[in-house]
Amino acid sequence: MIAVATRDNVTWAKHKLGMDTRSQWEKEHDDAAARIEAEAQHHALVMTELARDAAEAKKRLMGALSDPSAFGIGNRASGNAVLMIVVSDLRVDPRVEREARALAAAGYAVTILCPDPTLGKDPGVAVNWGPGVDARFVDWRASHYVSERPGFEGGLLFDIALRVAEALKPLAIHSHDLNTGLVAYALARMTGAHLVIDFHEWTSENVHWDLLTLAWKPYPAEWRQELKALEHRLVLEASASITVSEHIAQAISAEIAGQRSIHLVRNVPNVSIEPTRPYSSLKEVLGVPDGQFLLLYQGGTGPTRLLEPIIEAMAYAPRCVLVVRGPSLDLYGESYRQIARVGGFADRLILLPPVPSRDVVAAANGADAGIYSVLGLGKNFIYAMPNKIFEYAAAGLPVLAADYPEARRFVEVNGLGLTFDPLDPMAIARAINSLIGDATLTDGFRANAAKLICHLKQNDEWEKLVALYRDLPRRSLASRCGQ
Repeated sequence: MIAVATRDNVTWAKHKLGMDTRSQWEKEHDDAAARIEAEAQHHALVMTELARDAAEAKKRLMGALSDPSAFGIGNRASGNAVLMIVVSDLRVDPRVEREARALAAAGYAVTILCPDPTLGKDPGVAVNWGPGVDARFVDWRASHYVSERPGFEGGLLFDIALRVAEALKPLAIHSHDLNTGLVAYALARMTGAHLVIDFHEWTSENVHWDLLTLAWKPYPAEWRQELKALEHRLVLEASASITVSEHIAQAISAEIAGQRSIHLVRNVPNVSIEPTRPYSSLKEVLGVPDGQFLLLYQGGTGPTRLLEPIIEAMAYAPRCVLVVRGPSLDLYGESYRQIARVGGFADRLILLPPVPSRDVVAAANGADAGIYSVLGLGKNFIYAMPNKIFEYAAAGLPVLAADYPEARRFVEVNGLGLTFDPLDPMAIARAINSLIGDATLTDGFRANAAKLICHLKQNDEWEKLVALYRDLPRRSLASRCGQ
């Protein structure tokens, strides 16, 4: 009798012998599915716990805003400690770094609290901004509120910051942007510290990500009014308020009928600070021939940055190589490359990762010009005074800037470069080709950039911030004990 190995009896035999009949692919597929299910369940649990904790913390935040036993803003302010509250990514936020360094150099002890931008994925995340600056990354969940309307009710961040503030007994709570303003306001009330409001952006005139249309849009009217109400309340009640643009300062002040002024502290780079490492010429590093014009964009990437028309302009500027250096190119880089491929100039678009904030000037070494643009969706963008213009000028580069009022005025008054219609690739190309074809024009812009930076060094922009802090009233021990 001959035994025949059929599918059924082989399967039965393997089962009896404890052998797995599944293929390797099936096992890997099942394992992956199990992992995905486990991760989904874990994520759901984390978000449920976050929602519960955030709701409880929000009650404590709201209670602090009306607590009758609170000391009140500025009523116990003394010493030299400054507590900064931030929800941006400190690693690439030059304004926070420049302010912290300036205050530390003037003798203030600066502590910065920032929710972990890696969402807990990098336990070693850190920044080192020198003596006098203690930057602390805290629980990433503390920034979750910024993605939900109204975007400023940060109860978890308040809880963390209050513990730190009670230990520090700071002279001032420094709020970076409107999304930390309510938290800082409550902290200042509870501790008696001064409140300094720092508008990096004009939030009520900014945009938000609309989940229905999957696009950036201005805030709806009711939401916008909520933001404006907080802006006005903070400016009226803060010890001092600062912002980055003259237009924005004047506009917000006008909205509150001129009852309080807003100080202008522009985001000027400190050219005397040493970068984290030496930088060779970009042309040399990238192998760009001397005969080609290297146009540099350094900054954020994505839809609101309006880089697409700049890339399209390369089709009409054949002697130009465009270098885009910034974060999030893992998300947006391929769409940029596709534009270049379709246009037939893929070899003239180079994408690079960001450098530390303190390195942006040194890292521009070897470029022929710098370019700035942004999508004009609202007044926040139209009236912006961007870091990039100062950084390009500090690197000695002619500037090409989108034709918006604040940027145009600054570029033209200081003779730094040319402006262009940000939506028109042909207009952008004309500006680029004007620089390429006129060495005298380009040399003049470079010389004017050097004069501007020399002037700004002699009239230190950051000394304005130090002077503002110096002028904050201090309460004596006797007066504080009388509270």
